[in-house]
Amino acid sequence: MAVELTVGSSLPGSADPSVGGSPGEQPGVDVAAELSEMLPCEILSDEEVTALGFDPESASFNDVGVSYSCNYRPPAGGTPLMYIGLDWKLSIDQLNLSNFIAEETSVGPLRALRITDKIDPESCQISLALSEQAHVSIFVKFGGTTEQACAIAEETAAAVEPSLPRSPG
Repeated sequence: MAVELTVGSSLPGSADPSVGGSPGEQPGVDVAAELSEMLPCEILSDEEVTALGFDPESASFNDVGVSYSCNYRPPAGGTPLMYIGLDWKLSIDQLNLSNFIAEETSVGPLRALRITDKIDPESCQISLALSEQAHVSIFVKFGGTTEQACAIAEETAAAVEPSLPRSPG
């Protein structure tokens, strides 16, 4: 599973408690617990999935290994492929990005990373920071060029962001 490329392991000591989290995050709100109760194939409505260019009927839930994701295909099959992955055990600061290019960005009020790969120029990942121990990643594979894949990932991340758990603020 492609999502495993960046969520598979953590970097020892890379988590800085002063970095990350949601704006206005308040003690006592367990964003990771809320995220762990969500199903990745239920975050977007069928209409939202269709508007993004994917077939809601193609939704395929994957909970094998470190992946906890929903995979989508376009209506006629083929490519690009899009995955929405939930991770309530790692922050974006703990992702193993040693073979990737990560750029700081934001999606709505959330801090995010735009992750690309020189070896696979048809892919892009947007990882959204939810707390010091949770994030959501949107991964697009076989997206044409890096820019095309990132445009799809960014549009999907913007659609997913309002549904994600966050501290009241």
